Amino acid sequence: MHTQAKSVPGPRIRTSAGIAALGRLYLDIAVWRRGPQDVPAAGILLPLTIGVYILLSAAAGALLPALRPGWLLQVGADTLFVALWYWALLAIARRRERYLQTAVALFGLQAVLAVPSMLSVSLVQQFGDRRGWQVPVYAAALALAIWSVAAIGHILRAALERPLGICLILAFLQLLIEDLVLLAIFGAGA
Repeated sequence: MHTQAKSVPGPRIRTSAGIAALGRLYLDIAVWRRGPQDVPAAGILLPLTIGVYILLSAAAGALLPALRPGWLLQVGADTLFVALWYWALLAIARRRERYLQTAVALFGLQAVLAVPSMLSVSLVQQFGDRRGWQVPVYAAALALAIWSVAAIGHILRAALERPLGICLILAFLQLLIEDLVLLAIFGAGA
């Protein structure tokens, strides 16, 4: 169950130990040990977490030469889409008071998955058409996609207080619609 926008005991971000605790919290969310209800309801966490997600994506993208030009713009579009999608979803579900913690949990998850996601995209682009590499490369990409859907579903289950199956469908729907929107905006390969 979520708490409303009031102070919740949790990691402090004033020290490096607090930052490490926040990183552990995001990892725990990614592996279903904790949920958005465990995120402190501190307004500064959302822009900080979004910033970390974008910086990690930028760093990973700079190290992976196979990514095409414009990928950083796509990270920005992804960020905007996710923020708006879940604001609308929680508004429709009449759970707007849970937006801050839910959004921080979602972007914390994306920060955890930023490097593996960029690596997966890079591997698919480099080796996806090479015989012998197709099965392992696409299997890894599929495993990461399943993990993402499951973790987002876990976050939504806590935020919406709905069955996991419904939340998995909502997570998949968000990813599908986002891919279609990015494809329409950025073209093939988005």
